[in-house]
Amino acid sequence: MNQAGCMFTAGILDTSTASTNSGDQIIMDAAACVIEEVFAHYRQLRFFSHERLSSHSFRLQKLVDFNIACGTNLLHSHMGLVKQWNIRIADAFFLKPVILLGVGWRSQAKRKTDIYTRWLLGRILSSRYSHSVRDSYSESRLRDAGFNNVLNTGCPTIWKLDNNHCNQIPERKGKHAVVVLTDYSQSRERDSKLMEFVLEKYEKVYFWGQGIHDRQYLHTLGYLHKVEELPPTLKAYTALLADRDLSLDYIGTRLHGGIRALQHRRRSIIVGVDHRANSMAKDFNLPVIDRYGDITFLEQRITEDFPTDIHLPTEQIRIWCEQFQTT
Repeated sequence: MNQAGCMFTAGILDTSTASTNSGDQIIMDAAACVIEEVFAHYRQLRFFSHERLSSHSFRLQKLVDFNIACGTNLLHSHMGLVKQWNIRIADAFFLKPVILLGVGWRSQAKRKTDIYTRWLLGRILSSRYSHSVRDSYSESRLRDAGFNNVLNTGCPTIWKLDNNHCNQIPERKGKHAVVVLTDYSQSRERDSKLMEFVLEKYEKVYFWGQGIHDRQYLHTLGYLHKVEELPPTLKAYTALLADRDLSLDYIGTRLHGGIRALQHRRRSIIVGVDHRANSMAKDFNLPVIDRYGDITFLEQRITEDFPTDIHLPTEQIRIWCEQFQTT
């Protein structure tokens, strides 16, 4: 109950609606599980982070005690210019305090956080509750912006990948593979090598387009006719991963496509194309290899046996979740 003796109401900032990337749906699926457990006795109102708040949203915010921002790259050094989170100056005066759940800092370029972003974050982010961020880089950027109430919990998509879960993921190469590529971070030479390795090493190769232009990118590489294409829906991808009669590995450059595969106990090789995958690999030992390293390492990784041993920040996760029990 809040101070007025009423049931608490949490605003849920949905980061998957109006997104062209199914990875945001994967994040929201995991966030929804956390919210269901942690905020089971809260009334919940949903808002959309990719769209501007309307006058109706402003009225609903009056009913909210706080908001939970669910994952993805909402934060940036120049939030007035980069609208991953579609928030305006006026919104900052209507939003109730925002608490972060597995949120990441978008760019790793060495940009100083500008004055407007510092003001905006200071205005909208809760000073009472601890914020959950995706990796140590995001933690350091928030601390540099003046926030000490930050916990590096990792993305909620990995929170269930404990030792018992990881021990059920095969170490040995499967017979088939599903490939996921990234249209916005292209390396024609290295992605072509990836496709050649996978087509050579596996009996059958599936392709799933996580982003809206991923299929077109594979087509321009000349490999679309060599794979079995899945419908570009998260439902179709999940159904493939859930087919236990299929001996299947994940190979790809999409971070959350790989994490979805890990959730379904699939041997996975995530090829890191930016700081998100590489930072989470460093922090939590995700099975990531650097795209820009020795290209032959990918071929070696495909054929060798390896365990999946994710190091979960269980204490940080516990602290973040339990802070709401005394609310």
